[in-house]
Amino acid sequence: MLIDIVNSYDKEKKEFLLGIWEDVILHLAKQIDPKKIFTFLQKAGIISIDEKEQKVYVWLANEFAMSQVKKFLGKQIKETIKEIYNSQFDTEFVIYTPFSNDNELTADLKKLLQLKENKKEHTIEPKIKNKLYEFFGILFDPIYNFENFVVWANNNFAFSAAKAVSENPWTAYNPLFLYGNVGLGKTHLMQAIGNKIMQDDPEKNVIYLPTSKLIDEIVESLKKNKLNTLLSKFNSIDVLLLDDVQFLSGKDKTQEIFHNIFNDFHMNKKQVIISGDRPPKELINIEPRLKSRFGLGLVADIKAPDYETRVAILQSKLEQKWEEIDYNFLEKIAKYVVWNVRELEWALNILITRKKLMWNSLSEQDVTIALETLWYGQQETIDMSNISEWNKKSEKNFSNIVEMVAQYYNVSVADLKSDSRKQEITVARQMLMYLAKTHFGWTLERIGDYFGGKNHTSVIYATNNIEKKSKFDKDLAHDYNVFVEWIEG
Repeated sequence: MLIDIVNSYDKEKKEFLLGIWEDVILHLAKQIDPKKIFTFLQKAGIISIDEKEQKVYVWLANEFAMSQVKKFLGKQIKETIKEIYNSQFDTEFVIYTPFSNDNELTADLKKLLQLKENKKEHTIEPKIKNKLYEFFGILFDPIYNFENFVVWANNNFAFSAAKAVSENPWTAYNPLFLYGNVGLGKTHLMQAIGNKIMQDDPEKNVIYLPTSKLIDEIVESLKKNKLNTLLSKFNSIDVLLLDDVQFLSGKDKTQEIFHNIFNDFHMNKKQVIISGDRPPKELINIEPRLKSRFGLGLVADIKAPDYETRVAILQSKLEQKWEEIDYNFLEKIAKYVVWNVRELEWALNILITRKKLMWNSLSEQDVTIALETLWYGQQETIDMSNISEWNKKSEKNFSNIVEMVAQYYNVSVADLKSDSRKQEITVARQMLMYLAKTHFGWTLERIGDYFGGKNHTSVIYATNNIEKKSKFDKDLAHDYNVFVEWIEG
């Protein structure tokens, strides 16, 4: 058995195998990004060399790691071993679970590849800081790139389309419309497109706008009678990325103005990338002519990742943060958090924080607490046999709706949980309380706790107020219907 073979190795044998593996790593680093090597091979190494069969055995921690290495690095590793060790030898990948933790056959890749542990260091820097950026006030986040986007079967088409647009803007697909549920990576792909275009052509003016920001700019320009000034800004843009276009719902004047902006872009062959929570034809309270134009180019959807990919995403996020967490804990998170990649990272961040606070000691209880924090069941009711039931509940869970309603009313989630009595915050807060009661079945106490410790009298007043006003206030009734559509999907 393999475990018996490894246990028989003396120090000299281990150093010999490790030395060959380090040579392989350094040779790979000449042709492959060192960070990619670290991502896939930090828990790998040469475990045995069979001189008789002329085979080099490379061990990996589990089946998923094996599938990923074979897919992304398998050919390069085999060629490198032939070049470094012996051209007559073949390479075979094997799973050896006992080596999932540090061992004497595992190379220190951070040190070997001289990777700097600098969380603020990114390869892409925003290169355009002109008046357009000062005007719109939103820059690209360089952490969003194609290299750290985990590709799976249900997002591969969208990923390929986004990459094609980033490499050939204005000629590939125009517009490109990406759609999918909250937290599946639409914003990541959009910003990756922008970062790539700016990296390749720094002279181009590339603007990323959340739809809520677009609405703000149009409303403000109308108030100050400066619409022409705003439109002149858009004339200077080469690539426009508009995120969460569903928030144009019911904003008739804004839709009319954006329709004209879009037409100008399309006529002048300027690139437009748009994201939404559903395909163009299914957008709610959006003018038919806008829906039609959104579908002129390419429409690509992003669906939830499968289990293996969710684990891979968690591992990728860990590596980006230079952290390590037990693989079994990642598996448990991946089994519960099915529909939202963003929540995978939230759960991971909670665990990392607890790990730091508890001096690197984590338990199953900590994972349970992390899941509870995101409303994936209560501690005493989490049962692995009921995973599918919890998954259905989590697809459109309340925290997602809170975030979307906050964007819709252009307030922050923190505002909603504060004591602020500003009209827009009060309306949004009361609307969410009403939704929590009528569509999520929350108790008055639970609603009050969620919104900063409000007493049950305040919650009753809020829910009754929305129920009464929505009967005669058309705008409020419209907003409510929009939110119900989101919840029911």
